Formats: sequence, C-alpha cells, structure tokens
Amino acid sequence: MATGQELTALVQRRDRLRENVQRVKGRLDSAQKELSSVEEELRAKKVDPSQIDTVIAQLEQRLAQEIQTLTGLVEQAEAKIKPFLED
Repeated sequence: MATGQELTALVQRRDRLRENVQRVKGRLDSAQKELSSVEEELRAKKVDPSQIDTVIAQLEQRLAQEIQTLTGLVEQAEAKIKPFLED
C-alpha cells in the first residue's frame, strides 16, 4: 500500500511531467514556425524546400569550381609577376 509520501512524490513527478510536456510543446511550436519561415524564404528565392539537399550539393560543387578557377588565376598572376620580384 502506498504511503502519503509516495503519493506526494508521484503527484510531484506527474506535475513535472505536465510542465515538461508543455515546455516541449512550446519548443515544437517555435520550431515549426521557424521551419515555416525558412521555407517561405527559400520559396521567395525560388528554391523548393523539398529539394534543398540537391540545391546545397549544386552550390557546393559550384563553389569548388569557382575556388579552382580562382586558384588557377592567382597562380598565373604569381607566375607573371615573379620575374619582376627577382633581384
């Protein structure tokens, strides 16, 4: 048979659980609003939110290509200026 202390402890645990559930619901609502905001921003930029992984991969590939191009141009410029830097 449960004692008064055990019942009190269980009621406190139940109350904490209720508080935690409300806190988690608040976080979920906040996260859903933020997700909605991000999706709207993506659509405004003509990016389908369901294709974001594909778009990110394309952007990463384009960045890699641009870095490679810039590296080549810097190397060419260094090679052209090198004779003028030699004593």
